[in-house]
Amino acid sequence: MSFLKKLDRFEEGVLLVLFPAMVIVVFVATVARYLNLFPMFWGEELARYIMVYLAYTGAGLAMKTGSHISISFLVDRIANRKIRMVFDVMRLLVLLFFTFSIVLMMLNIIQRLIAMNQTSPAMFIPIWTMYAAVPYGMILVSIRAMQGFVIAQRALRDEIRKGEG
Repeated sequence: MSFLKKLDRFEEGVLLVLFPAMVIVVFVATVARYLNLFPMFWGEELARYIMVYLAYTGAGLAMKTGSHISISFLVDRIANRKIRMVFDVMRLLVLLFFTFSIVLMMLNIIQRLIAMNQTSPAMFIPIWTMYAAVPYGMILVSIRAMQGFVIAQRALRDEIRKGEG
C-alpha cells in the first residue's frame, strides 16, 4: 500500500473516530448538566480540542479533493496550457512557503510551551498537544497540495500532448 493510500485511510479514520466522539462528549455533557447527574467540567474543553484536530485533518482532506475555496477565474481564462502550468507551479510554491512558515512558527511556540510545562485548565493535559494540531494540519495540507499539483500537471501534460498530436 502506497504512502498516499495510507494517508487517505489515516485521515478518514481520524475523522470517523473524532467526529462521533465530539458529538457524544457534547451530548453527554449537555444531558448531565441539564439533569444534574454529574459534573462534566472537562467536556467542553475536550470537545473544543477534538474540533481543532477535526478541522486540521479536514483541511488536508479538503486539499486533496480540491474543496477549498480558490479564486481561479483569471488562471482558468488562460488558453495556453503551458502558461497555466507555470501559474500552477507558482500557486504550489506560495502554498508550500505559507505552510512551511506556519509550521516553523508553531514549532517555536510549541517548544516554549513545553519548556513552560503549561497544562489545559480542565483536563490538565499538556497545552502544547493542542497547539501541535496546527503543524500537523499544515503538513497534511502540504502533502495534499503536492499530490494535487502532480495530478493536475499530469492532466495538463496529457491535454498538451493531445493538442500537439
